[in-house]
Amino acid sequence: IPLEERTAIANSQGADLFVSIHVNAHPRKSVRGIETFYLNLATTPDAEETAARENAVSTRRMSELQDILRQIMNNSKIAESGDFAQQVQASLVQGVLSKNDKKRNHGVKTAPFYVLLGANMPCVLVEVSYLSNSADAQLLSTTEYRQRLAQSIVNGIRQYTSSLKKVARRTTPQVVGGTKQPE
Repeated sequence: IPLEERTAIANSQGADLFVSIHVNAHPRKSVRGIETFYLNLATTPDAEETAARENAVSTRRMSELQDILRQIMNNSKIAESGDFAQQVQASLVQGVLSKNDKKRNHGVKTAPFYVLLGANMPCVLVEVSYLSNSADAQLLSTTEYRQRLAQSIVNGIRQYTSSLKKVARRTTPQVVGGTKQPE
């Protein structure tokens, strides 16, 4: 399925969230870790490079950047996607990285990924490890590590949706003496 069609499928199915899971690569074989992206302009050269690599398999071309930037700027889900990315990344760090291995936490970043364009819902792209790093590749070859990655992503989704329910409860008006008042 082409990258730019994936969010179209999610939109047509009425999805509430969109998560794209990827395995990263880097020219320096020593680089390893996890990071979570949401759609916006690239904020670091590494984020821009990662997006360029991912977008290379798209049928779109970087010459269409103006249209892409307009879509990004019009995306009302950017702030929500940022919150979603923070929850997923925090869960991955907690569930996958040991206390001695926090340097593998590459954090939350923004970049213009084709796969996230056009989503009508909060969306993130998760880079779960670096296939170009032998230690990460070895971890990825184990069922136990892949299960921990999957469970951590699920936990991040649950934490994000729980945070939405708390906000909804705080902003739902209560009827007191016949007049509505915020909680």
